[in-house]
Amino acid sequence: MSQTSNLYQHMLDQGPITPLEAFRLYGTLALHSRCAELRSRGIPIKCELVEVNGKHVGRYSLERPAP
Repeated sequence: MSQTSNLYQHMLDQGPITPLEAFRLYGTLALHSRCAELRSRGIPIKCELVEVNGKHVGRYSLERPAP
């Protein structure tokens, strides 16, 4: 599987992912670029800033439609 496919499957099965997790699990150094690829395919991805070890990073997840 490609990094982009792995990240999409991760967000489907396990939820949000940070750049450090993406690197450790899938070897990607450009999570934002992989998420941009998913968005270009019509997959709604959201990013929220979270604090990790005193630094702010993006945490990416699939946007779920409102019930």
